[in-house]
Amino acid sequence: MYLDSFINQKIQIKLKSFPEGLTGPITGIFQPDEWYLVKLINTENMGIWVENPCYKRTKVADEDGTTIPSEDQIEETCTTNLLLRWEYISSIITFPNETTLGVDKKAQLIGFHPNEQ
Repeated sequence: MYLDSFINQKIQIKLKSFPEGLTGPITGIFQPDEWYLVKLINTENMGIWVENPCYKRTKVADEDGTTIPSEDQIEETCTTNLLLRWEYISSIITFPNETTLGVDKKAQLIGFHPNEQ
């Protein structure tokens, strides 16, 4: 697949018919009608995996299952990977001749809330 040559690189995507229930901090997509600049992680039959570098989570239990008291729970930012199904992707732009890539005027960075940029 052509997109496989862009794994671990930035691509620009335009979404379509993105479910309202998927917008927000879980996916990092706050304005689904905008272009998004994303790091492509992988491709598969169901869609593309992209990186959300700004996912916020609060651990409520340690790795061994011990509950963390609420007063000791801390929100942290971590990187997650998100599957965007083909049915929600309208268009993809790749930059085959670019070695460094800034944010296009038309594109949002996935995971960043528009009011925080």
